[in-house]
Amino acid sequence: MCAFKIQKCQVVWAKDASSENDRQSIMKELREMSVEIKEAVEFTKKFSETRMNEAKFWLNTNTAINYTLSIYYDVHAEAWGMLLEEIDAKNGSPKVVGEIACMDPLTFSFIGSENILKTEALSGL
Repeated sequence: MCAFKIQKCQVVWAKDASSENDRQSIMKELREMSVEIKEAVEFTKKFSETRMNEAKFWLNTNTAINYTLSIYYDVHAEAWGMLLEEIDAKNGSPKVVGEIACMDPLTFSFIGSENILKTEALSGL
């Protein structure tokens, strides 16, 4: 399986996103997940015609807060949602702290420009 092409992707962080240390831990983990992201992109599109689905990955960030990457395909928008979520330790509910933005595959934006903390190239080390 070929890897997900992350060269033109970036991570967009919400203003109320986690600490800089947590964000860098998330970035490190994402850079190591190109094969898994590619498989999730293919899986979610393939089965989206028959059933709404989502691929969710727990990120191994070694931080006090648990984070996940959720990927799903929206058939109407013909684009993917790739959300970085902080998981509440008490009730398990997710809170969006960032998103992967790219043109290939096309993703759509959840975080409005007024709520953006910063963007970081996913390919940069």
